[in-house]
This record gives sequence, structure tokens and C-alpha cells, in this order.
Amino acid sequence: MPATGDDALARLGWDDAWAAEAAEAGAPGAEPGRVARVDRGWATLLCAGGTERARLAGHNVVTGDWVLSARGRVAAVLPRRSAFVRGDAGEGRTRRPHVVAANVDLVFVVQASNNGPNVRRLERELVLAFESGATPVVVLSKVDLVDAGAAAIAREVAAGAAPGVEVVVTSVVTSAGLERLRELARAGHTVALVGASGVGKSRLVNALVGDAVQAVGDVRAGDQRGRHTTTARELVPLPVGGWLVDTPGLRSVAMWDAEEGLRRVFSDIELLAAQCHFANCSHNTEPDCAVRAAMEDGTLEPERYAHYQRLERELDAQEQVRRS
Repeated sequence: MPATGDDALARLGWDDAWAAEAAEAGAPGAEPGRVARVDRGWATLLCAGGTERARLAGHNVVTGDWVLSARGRVAAVLPRRSAFVRGDAGEGRTRRPHVVAANVDLVFVVQASNNGPNVRRLERELVLAFESGATPVVVLSKVDLVDAGAAAIAREVAAGAAPGVEVVVTSVVTSAGLERLRELARAGHTVALVGASGVGKSRLVNALVGDAVQAVGDVRAGDQRGRHTTTARELVPLPVGGWLVDTPGLRSVAMWDAEEGLRRVFSDIELLAAQCHFANCSHNTEPDCAVRAAMEDGTLEPERYAHYQRLERELDAQEQVRRS
């Protein structure tokens, strides 16, 4: 039996709650669609009747958004349930929020097994993933390029940077870990992939989709950095019924309004701080400081605490700029 328009929307994630939002949007006659791609003032929409193109008409939309369109124009953007947001990259200017993808359920944070993981970057990426409202999963790619011992160490390091977050070790060459990723990206779920250039995101996309939908490029031998082969965010259907958003490699991962994400990633430090004798302990010279004691006995890495402080200062500075 051929799929109905309602079935097509349901596969995209449409439900009664979205329908209620659409009814309140004040766009009579407009039809719902999900943004698959945005290009120079136009959005490619996945709708009940298939794929359509619509002018943005001044609306700010990103891949994953639900919109209402009429006569080839976006009439309304429905409120986002989640949004992966980072600050604009660049020094010497006030950063602004930049939404990478919307209405995402899972964020696959990809790091290469053969070149890391880069713990400090991983911590940043996880903060942003948690802050988005989605569930992060650490994906260690290219495990076929390292031996079993190195793979185990990489997994241990990643798990240490991400307490309570699932870590999946993968290879598109041997198919290791791919079945678990497919289980996570099941029907009704939208997954975003984030990670630096060269970590193998495009190859993972192709492996999960089952077709060469993304171009891939070699990495430099010296530092394992790759060319930016993905140039636009795009919503791609998965054989298991879910949807996947690939994102361009991010040269920097600037923070933006991510206090909750910071708390989630560094929950171990937050817990220690709550055990200090003084509620306003600065963790410097005060007696009975649980944070300092943990660093002294080796249960907390000083580098992890230093990075936590750095991210905290970065967020505080941005908050002051926004209030000024």
C-alpha cells in the first residue's frame, strides 16, 4: 500500500504536538515541511507530497527545522524542541549564536581513534551537545588504523572526558560499531554528526546511509587534518527510518550560553565542589577543599579542572558582553 501524506510526515518526525504548534502559527493554508537543506535564501523542504523548494522570505531557518510554507515561500517557522548552537568563530569581535541544526535527538560527537581523542576539544563538543537538548554519543572512528591496545586506551580516555556518555568505537572498513549506531539512529530519531575535519564524518555518513551521499577527502599525514569535504548541512534519510544531519568540519568550537552543558560534562567537578567546606570555595587556598584534594590524590586531573575553569571564564565573559 503506498504511503499517505500523513505517513510521510510521521517518518520525518511529525506528531500531534507539532500539529498543535502549526495550528497556533497563524498561517492558514500553509503546509508543513521539514528543512532538509538551506542554500542562499532558499530551503529544500521534505513535505507530505515529496520534496519542494521555498524562499526563506526573511525567515531564519536551519536544517532540521519544521516550517509552514505556501506558494513557494516559508510562511512560519515552528518553535524548536532542540537546537545545536555554537558561537561565531573568530577573535577580536563579539560572538553571536549560530544555530547548526534544529530538532535533533542525538548528537554523534566524532573523534578519530588514530589521532586522539583530543580530550579538550571533546569536552567542548560535549558541552554544546548537552546544551542543545539532544543526547550526546561519543563516536571513535578509524579504529582499524590502530591496534587493540591503542583502541582500548582511546576508549578509556574518551570515557574519562565524558562521564555517563556512551562511547562507540567504529570503523567503516571493518564495520565495527556501525550496527550500534544504526540502533541509536532508529525510526523517529534525528541524529547530528559533529567533529573536526578529517575525523571521518563523511565516511560514517556514507556507511550509515548505505550510499556515497557525501564526498570524502584524504587527511594530511602530518596532523591528520582533513579537507572540508562537507560544505552544507543536509538532512539525509537512513535505511533504519531515522534521519541524519551532517555538518561541515568545525575549525573552532566556540561556546555560547552553555551553563547547563558545562554542568553536565563536568558533573564530577560540580559534585566535588559541593563537598568543599566553604560554599563559596575558590579551590585555591581554602582549607578542606574537596576539589584540590582530588587533584592532589590523583582522582581529578589538573588539566581537566583547568579546562573547566577556562570554559567557565569564557561563558562568564560572554554573559557580561550580552548584558552590557
